[in-house]
Amino acid sequence: MEFSLQSGKEILRRTPRELDAMLRDLPDSWTMQNEGPGTWSPYQVVGHMLHCEDDDWLDRAQVILRGDHEKPFDPIDREAGFDRFRNLTLSDLLDRFTQIRGTNLVLLDSMVSEHDLDRLGRHPDFGPVTLRQLMAAWIVHDLNHLDQIVKTMSKQYRAAVGPWRAYLPILDSP
Repeated sequence: MEFSLQSGKEILRRTPRELDAMLRDLPDSWTMQNEGPGTWSPYQVVGHMLHCEDDDWLDRAQVILRGDHEKPFDPIDREAGFDRFRNLTLSDLLDRFTQIRGTNLVLLDSMVSEHDLDRLGRHPDFGPVTLRQLMAAWIVHDLNHLDQIVKTMSKQYRAAVGPWRAYLPILDSP
């Protein structure tokens, strides 16, 4: 599929609703469990997504739009949301993510057009990147973390499914 900003925004608009439908009002046994060391719980994933929504996607787009293509983006601390939001409930995180995503989509509509998508920025690890690549990464980032949440939750029942595990590849996926 070729990248389309308009089509991609449909994913960005839906993500808060999907997270809310999947996670709101579930017991901690579903939302606070991870898969083991070095993995994240659904609660932590939402905290990470909120942190990125606050401090990553549009900040980097603004750098590109200003024409600062030689100055690398500020690095993102992938786990900063864990500490930053540790006193918030999952419902608080979901509400805040929904509000900030809505604001960011309005800002995105006002600041980025199709003719801006080939403008360059500089990623601290990858070097030159386009605004198109940044926007595509934002969309796939959402999908990646929705997948991560589903896998983490599914794996809580790895043993409980018994022999059906053979038909449920999500239980053994990395």
